[in-house]
Amino acid sequence: MTPRKVYVKAVCSIVSGAPDPDFRQILSPMEARRLGRLLKRAFWTSVKALEQAGVAVPDAVITATDFGCMENSEAFLKALKGIGDEPMRPVHFMQSTHNTISSLISIRLGCHGYNVTYSHKGASWESALLDAYTQISLGDIDTALVGYFDEKSALCPEDRAESMLLSADADGALFELERPSICGN
Repeated sequence: MTPRKVYVKAVCSIVSGAPDPDFRQILSPMEARRLGRLLKRAFWTSVKALEQAGVAVPDAVITATDFGCMENSEAFLKALKGIGDEPMRPVHFMQSTHNTISSLISIRLGCHGYNVTYSHKGASWESALLDAYTQISLGDIDTALVGYFDEKSALCPEDRAESMLLSADADGALFELERPSICGN
Protein backbone atom coordinates (compact mmCIF):
# COMPACT_ATOMS: atom_id res chain seq x y z
CA MET A 1 0.00 0.00 0.00
CA THR A 2 1.30 3.44 -0.91
CA PRO A 3 1.21 5.88 2.02
CA ARG A 4 -1.30 8.69 1.60
CA LYS A 5 -0.24 12.32 1.52
CA VAL A 6 -1.07 14.47 4.52
CA TYR A 7 -2.27 18.06 4.22
CA VAL A 8 -2.64 20.97 6.61
CA LYS A 9 -6.16 22.31 6.17
CA ALA A 10 -6.20 25.01 8.88
CA VAL A 11 -4.02 26.61 11.52
CA CYS A 12 -5.16 28.77 14.43
CA SER A 13 -2.91 30.15 17.15
CA ILE A 14 -2.76 32.65 19.95
CA VAL A 15 0.73 34.03 20.32
CA SER A 16 2.40 34.91 23.59
CA GLY A 17 1.40 38.36 24.80
CA ALA A 18 -1.66 38.57 22.55
CA PRO A 19 -4.96 39.53 24.19
CA ASP A 20 -7.43 36.73 24.75
CA PRO A 21 -10.21 36.37 22.18
CA ASP A 22 -13.85 36.63 23.21
CA PHE A 23 -14.34 33.17 24.70
CA ARG A 24 -18.08 33.85 25.01
CA GLN A 25 -18.32 32.90 21.32
CA ILE A 26 -17.79 29.24 22.25
CA LEU A 27 -18.14 28.95 26.06
CA SER A 28 -20.97 29.72 28.43
CA PRO A 29 -20.12 32.15 31.29
CA MET A 30 -20.10 29.24 33.76
CA GLU A 31 -17.69 27.21 31.62
CA ALA A 32 -15.43 30.21 31.07
CA ARG A 33 -15.30 30.85 34.82
CA ARG A 34 -14.35 27.27 35.65
CA LEU A 35 -11.73 26.74 32.95
CA GLY A 36 -8.19 28.01 33.29
CA ARG A 37 -6.76 30.37 30.70
CA LEU A 38 -4.78 27.66 28.92
CA LEU A 39 -7.83 25.42 28.57
CA LYS A 40 -9.92 28.27 27.18
CA ARG A 41 -7.20 29.16 24.66
CA ALA A 42 -6.74 25.52 23.67
CA PHE A 43 -10.45 25.00 23.09
CA TRP A 44 -10.82 28.30 21.23
CA THR A 45 -7.96 27.58 18.80
CA SER A 46 -9.28 24.04 18.26
CA VAL A 47 -12.81 25.21 17.44
CA LYS A 48 -11.53 27.93 15.13
CA ALA A 49 -9.20 25.53 13.26
CA LEU A 50 -12.09 23.12 12.73
CA GLU A 51 -14.32 25.96 11.50
CA GLN A 52 -11.62 27.10 9.04
CA ALA A 53 -11.25 23.54 7.73
CA GLY A 54 -15.00 22.93 7.53
CA VAL A 55 -14.77 19.86 9.79
CA ALA A 56 -17.29 19.37 12.62
CA VAL A 57 -15.65 16.43 14.40
CA PRO A 58 -12.16 15.12 13.62
CA ASP A 59 -11.28 11.43 13.67
CA ALA A 60 -8.60 12.07 16.31
CA VAL A 61 -7.54 14.69 18.85
CA ILE A 62 -3.80 14.70 19.45
CA THR A 63 -2.27 17.28 21.76
CA ALA A 64 1.21 18.20 22.86
CA THR A 65 2.39 20.03 25.94
CA ASP A 66 5.81 20.41 27.46
CA PHE A 67 4.57 21.39 30.92
CA GLY A 68 0.80 20.90 31.02
CA CYS A 69 -1.55 23.10 33.00
CA MET A 70 1.04 24.57 35.36
CA GLU A 71 -1.23 27.26 36.82
CA ASN A 72 -3.76 24.67 38.01
CA SER A 73 -1.06 22.24 39.12
CA GLU A 74 0.61 24.92 41.25
CA ALA A 75 -2.72 26.00 42.77
CA PHE A 76 -3.59 22.40 43.62
CA LEU A 77 -0.21 21.69 45.20
CA LYS A 78 -0.24 24.95 47.20
CA ALA A 79 -3.72 24.16 48.53
CA LEU A 80 -2.66 20.61 49.33
CA LYS A 81 0.30 21.92 51.27
CA GLY A 82 -1.85 24.51 53.04
CA ILE A 83 -0.16 27.57 51.54
CA GLY A 84 -2.36 30.65 51.25
CA ASP A 85 -5.90 31.40 52.35
CA GLU A 86 -7.75 29.71 49.52
CA PRO A 87 -9.49 26.41 50.31
CA MET A 88 -8.73 23.33 48.24
CA ARG A 89 -10.80 23.33 45.04
CA PRO A 90 -11.46 20.12 43.09
CA VAL A 91 -11.28 22.01 39.80
CA HIS A 92 -7.56 22.65 40.34
CA PHE A 93 -6.95 18.92 40.65
CA MET A 94 -9.18 18.01 37.71
CA GLN A 95 -7.45 20.54 35.46
CA SER A 96 -3.89 19.84 36.60
CA THR A 97 -3.07 16.77 34.51
CA HIS A 98 -1.43 16.99 31.10
CA ASN A 99 -4.23 15.15 29.30
CA THR A 100 -6.90 17.55 30.58
CA ILE A 101 -6.57 19.64 27.41
CA SER A 102 -7.09 16.76 25.00
CA SER A 103 -9.95 15.38 27.07
CA LEU A 104 -11.75 18.71 27.24
CA ILE A 105 -11.50 19.19 23.48
CA SER A 106 -12.67 15.63 22.70
CA ILE A 107 -15.60 15.72 25.12
CA ARG A 108 -16.81 19.12 23.96
CA LEU A 109 -16.53 18.16 20.27
CA GLY A 110 -18.10 14.73 20.75
CA CYS A 111 -15.00 13.09 19.31
CA HIS A 112 -15.03 9.45 20.42
CA GLY A 113 -12.03 8.45 18.34
CA TYR A 114 -8.32 8.38 19.05
CA ASN A 115 -7.27 10.79 21.81
CA VAL A 116 -3.72 11.15 23.10
CA THR A 117 -1.46 13.70 24.75
CA TYR A 118 2.28 13.90 24.25
CA SER A 119 4.25 15.37 27.10
CA HIS A 120 7.89 14.98 26.16
CA LYS A 121 9.59 18.23 27.09
CA GLY A 122 11.23 19.45 23.92
CA ALA A 123 9.78 16.76 21.62
CA SER A 124 6.05 16.99 22.39
CA TRP A 125 5.00 18.91 19.28
CA GLU A 126 7.02 16.77 16.90
CA SER A 127 5.68 13.59 18.54
CA ALA A 128 2.08 14.72 18.13
CA LEU A 129 2.61 15.71 14.50
CA LEU A 130 4.37 12.44 13.70
CA ASP A 131 1.57 10.42 15.30
CA ALA A 132 -1.13 12.23 13.30
CA TYR A 133 0.94 12.10 10.11
CA THR A 134 1.56 8.37 10.47
CA GLN A 135 -2.08 7.50 11.16
CA ILE A 136 -3.37 9.56 8.25
CA SER A 137 -0.72 8.34 5.82
CA LEU A 138 -1.45 4.70 6.72
CA GLY A 139 -5.19 5.22 6.29
CA ASP A 140 -6.15 4.59 9.91
CA ILE A 141 -7.84 8.01 10.12
CA ASP A 142 -8.74 10.76 7.65
CA THR A 143 -8.54 13.86 9.89
CA ALA A 144 -6.68 14.82 13.04
CA LEU A 145 -6.91 17.92 15.20
CA VAL A 146 -3.38 18.48 16.48
CA GLY A 147 -2.56 21.08 19.11
CA TYR A 148 0.38 22.39 21.08
CA PHE A 149 -0.44 24.13 24.36
CA ASP A 150 1.68 25.56 27.18
CA GLU A 151 1.29 28.50 29.52
CA LYS A 152 3.89 30.95 30.72
CA SER A 153 5.48 29.85 33.99
CA ALA A 154 8.84 29.59 35.69
CA LEU A 155 9.54 26.62 33.39
CA CYS A 156 8.01 27.94 30.18
CA PRO A 157 9.01 31.40 28.88
CA GLU A 158 5.89 32.03 26.80
CA ASP A 159 2.28 31.07 26.25
CA ARG A 160 1.53 28.82 23.33
CA ALA A 161 -1.84 27.81 21.97
CA GLU A 162 -1.81 26.41 18.46
CA SER A 163 -4.22 24.05 16.71
CA MET A 164 -4.15 22.63 13.22
CA LEU A 165 -6.34 20.29 11.25
CA LEU A 166 -4.50 17.62 9.26
CA SER A 167 -6.28 15.67 6.55
CA ALA A 168 -5.80 13.15 3.78
CA ASP A 169 -7.97 15.39 1.58
CA ALA A 170 -6.01 17.92 -0.50
CA ASP A 171 -9.07 20.03 -1.38
CA GLY A 172 -8.66 23.48 0.19
CA ALA A 173 -5.38 22.57 1.90
CA LEU A 174 -2.91 25.24 2.91
CA PHE A 175 0.04 22.96 2.11
CA GLU A 176 1.23 19.37 2.09
CA LEU A 177 2.90 18.27 5.32
CA GLU A 178 6.23 16.52 5.01
CA ARG A 179 6.94 13.62 7.38
CA PRO A 180 7.84 15.19 10.75
CA SER A 181 11.04 14.08 12.44
CA ILE A 182 11.92 13.85 16.09
CA CYS A 183 15.43 14.77 17.20
CA GLY A 184 16.70 14.73 13.61
CA ASN A 185 15.43 11.21 12.80
